[in-house]
Amino acid sequence: MRATYHRTQGVEYFLGCYDVHADCFAGVFAKRKRVVELEAVFRRLRTCYPHRRLFVILDNLPHVHDHPRFLRLLERLRITPVYTPTEASWLSLIEPQFGVTKRFTLTDTDDPSHGMRRHRIVRYIRYRNRRAGAAHHPLARLLTVRDIKLDVH
Repeated sequence: MRATYHRTQGVEYFLGCYDVHADCFAGVFAKRKRVVELEAVFRRLRTCYPHRRLFVILDNLPHVHDHPRFLRLLERLRITPVYTPTEASWLSLIEPQFGVTKRFTLTDTDDPSHGMRRHRIVRYIRYRNRRAGAAHHPLARLLTVRDIKLDVH
């Protein structure tokens, strides 16, 4: 989709997850980055690792990281948040994964819709995980082309 000042179709976020030990990259597409969307992602992330200790690097979530509901959720799911310092997202091991994904899927493209862009990103990440030997890793199940379906609270 062309970069214009008028986002007629809105914007979309890719909430990415990376397992450092298994070299598995996945994520979920969302229309917004609120506590509700993050709650759905972290619940799904916990199902990928039911009995393991999880440390999650929270990068680019300044409006959510100290929200009481979000902190209660992390505590309930037994997830330890790890915050990156301001202007230091290059310290996060997921950043190179985003850079390569962007180069392979978004450079020199002009997609007519978010759906087409999603398909290209998902196709590349599945290819990347296959090459890394992580195609059947539990985290790979997190990757989906559809939006997160939110529960009504």
